[in-house]
Amino acid sequence: MDFLVFRENAIAALVKSGIKGLTCISNNAGVDDFGLGLLLHQHQIKKMVSSYVGENDEFERRDVIRRIRS
Repeated sequence: MDFLVFRENAIAALVKSGIKGLTCISNNAGVDDFGLGLLLHQHQIKKMVSSYVGENDEFERRDVIRRIRS
């Protein structure tokens, strides 16, 4: 199975499950409507370790809000 297909199927299953409090480690935060962005929009990720925010406006918005509140 192609890794990309496996990853997207795994993320879709997590979104569908509704599980919360996930810690995700990835080289990037995905995009708003694909990959980890789907979990971010559902507020399922509690902690994100990433070296590149990239095209994910939701992740960037939350990071800025967190920094302001700190």
